[in-house]
Amino acid sequence: MRALIPGLGSDVKHKIDFSLAPAGVAIIEISVLTTQLSKDNYKSLSGLLTLRILHTILMMTFSILLSHLFIRLKRTELNYRTIAITGVLTIALGDIFHRYLGHKFGVELIGGQRRIGIILLQGAFWFPAFLIIGSKRTEIFDHFKKYEEKLIFATRARSRTSEEFAHIRSGLQNQIKLELSASCSALKDSISEITISMENLPESNVAVQRHLHGEELRKLSMKLDTFGSEDTGKIFFGQNLKSVDLLIKQFRILYSSTARSTPLQPATYAIVLMALITPAYINYFTLDESLISYPLIVLSALIAGHLITKTMGGNSLHSQRNSSVLIYLTGFIPFLANITGQAITHNPATQYPFLITLVTLPLTYYIFMKVLQVLQPRSLEHILDGNFEASDALQEAVTKIVSDEFAHTLSHRWAIYIHGKILTRLAATALKLETATNSGDAPSFKKGVDSLVLLLSDPDSEFEQLPTDLETEVHSRLNPWLGLLNVELEIDQDLKVLKNSRVSEFGEVIEELISNSMRHGKSQNISLKVTRVGEKDLHIYAVDDASIAPPESQIRYGLGTRIFNLASDGRWSITRVASSTEFQLTMEIEV
Repeated sequence: MRALIPGLGSDVKHKIDFSLAPAGVAIIEISVLTTQLSKDNYKSLSGLLTLRILHTILMMTFSILLSHLFIRLKRTELNYRTIAITGVLTIALGDIFHRYLGHKFGVELIGGQRRIGIILLQGAFWFPAFLIIGSKRTEIFDHFKKYEEKLIFATRARSRTSEEFAHIRSGLQNQIKLELSASCSALKDSISEITISMENLPESNVAVQRHLHGEELRKLSMKLDTFGSEDTGKIFFGQNLKSVDLLIKQFRILYSSTARSTPLQPATYAIVLMALITPAYINYFTLDESLISYPLIVLSALIAGHLITKTMGGNSLHSQRNSSVLIYLTGFIPFLANITGQAITHNPATQYPFLITLVTLPLTYYIFMKVLQVLQPRSLEHILDGNFEASDALQEAVTKIVSDEFAHTLSHRWAIYIHGKILTRLAATALKLETATNSGDAPSFKKGVDSLVLLLSDPDSEFEQLPTDLETEVHSRLNPWLGLLNVELEIDQDLKVLKNSRVSEFGEVIEELISNSMRHGKSQNISLKVTRVGEKDLHIYAVDDASIAPPESQIRYGLGTRIFNLASDGRWSITRVASSTEFQLTMEIEV
């Protein structure tokens, strides 16, 4: 027979964390205390509290001893039936303790039949549910953590290729080019206005040299290099989100998908509702009242469960919304039954407050069923294996982060370009002009000025060159460090000839990795291995002998983080292993 909740069948075994047993006892004790306080069936409050404290101590002691027995017998994986039988026997023993203590402290006990009902409900339903779900807490969090990583990666990848991101990239690129062009054009005009006189070459040299310091270009380079540095103290979730926040943003999508792929059985909706209201019937209703109204509520809940399941599986655009409304309305069945019963036979003892039946119960039932749908075992597996779309809020947040990272990285690239390609050539030209002046070589002087004017006329011509193959790109990034760092490089043969727009991003990863290893880790040797992973990804694994370990708690911001995040969509890590530092990064290669 199929389990009401898939994954909780009688033959399915669950690894039980017996350390939760005392906590389960405490929850049940609090629930019983709340009920007893509301019934006013005790001689004194101090007597009731003393009873509950002693009873709690006895039950916790027994649960600990029983847990140790199971562990000693190596029975740490149990099916639902075994857990339920154990729970019933445990609660039954607790009832015996309670009966003895009740006479001692003047607390009136409910009848024997009612106590049997409470024992069965607590022992066979709530206690096993608490142990099974609680014991899976680590597994549940691991599922959501893996789901989080997959979702963030997929969302970042979509953001990076979205029209919005392309628009932001184009706008920022054009803005930087305009600023650079304006600075270079002003410098070019100033130099072009200078008349080069062969008779008075020193004066021409002095006039040109005044402009070759490139102050405006230096300011632009510094501004781009420090772009966004005022925000570096803000920790943003560039690589990960906290699971609780993610669950809140994604719950509607998770619920919708799991409800369609792994729906709860109709009877589950009825069983949960009955589990919520049965304690009230046991404690407050007479047998005649229960025999009349209880079956009607069960029948109504079963009909509602079938209607919810049918609506949820429908093809209507509003099927999820309609099923959610039905779940919430199902929570009102006890209220309708109560007011109908009171209208037929008024009994103040069984008249429930509207705050409970109209507000608390429907809302509690609605939330419980939603959470149960997502956290049931089969749903958790579906969450791990599924490919969910990000919510609008998450997509918007991730797009902003990817855009910020790109803005910082692109600005840094331009700062390096201006400093290395333009300012360096200005300085080199200044030395050449000085040499030509000293030797009286006017043609060389004029040639140097002409080449400078040509550079300033098209200053960004060398910024975005045609992509090169991956092997050449990697070597070009490693060349400046040769002689300073011993590099052992291994690249998969088929990746060496890879040539696309992402190769330069991979080169930036290599450059930043080597720079970190040298500057921060003080390493002398590093091993790099670049391999293909599947059809779409390449993976870099690096190990160095850094004498300085990376911080245990890494702050996820800074230029290096932005470069790594932008290239890998968050799939990277730095860890210390013995006396070595390991770096791993995976990125799409877009073949």
